[in-house]
Amino acid sequence: MNFRLAFLSALPLAVLAFAACGDGPDEAAETPSAGSPTATIPADALQAKFGPAPEFGENVVKLSPGYAESVKQLATQTKNPQRPNGICAEVSFAGLPETGRWFRMAVDGVEVTAKLVWIVSSNTTPTGGTMCYAPTEGIAVGVHQAAISVQDPNNITARTRELVAWAFEVTE
Repeated sequence: MNFRLAFLSALPLAVLAFAACGDGPDEAAETPSAGSPTATIPADALQAKFGPAPEFGENVVKLSPGYAESVKQLATQTKNPQRPNGICAEVSFAGLPETGRWFRMAVDGVEVTAKLVWIVSSNTTPTGGTMCYAPTEGIAVGVHQAAISVQDPNNITARTRELVAWAFEVTE
């Protein structure tokens, strides 16, 4: 059994389990003052629903939908494969001997790497690109967890270079 695949698939569940274990309210969380309406959600409420915010490294640059973001289900549908919607990440190939082979994605505990759509900056020597899990029918309504790992595809025992996990919500 590929232990890395098992770890990657179980990661979103572990992230949520650890997020549920806290040491009390986050003192840095913004709390609304009485009498002034605000759309800011306190950090502890975000963590309760979406787990911890992702930590970025050198290769995963931007996520879409972003952490704790709500998107309409219609916006996740892919009508044109050249312009994919769904769960996407902008990535950098800096420091990698190969490009896309170093990236793996799991959604709701299921690896979807083989179903990724890639858009790269160049066919000869790309410096980065966008990877998307973009099912034609879109992403189902609900809260979803996703994780991206950057690891050597030729050495399954090598240390994972980067791991970014996050959660977001798809609404009707």
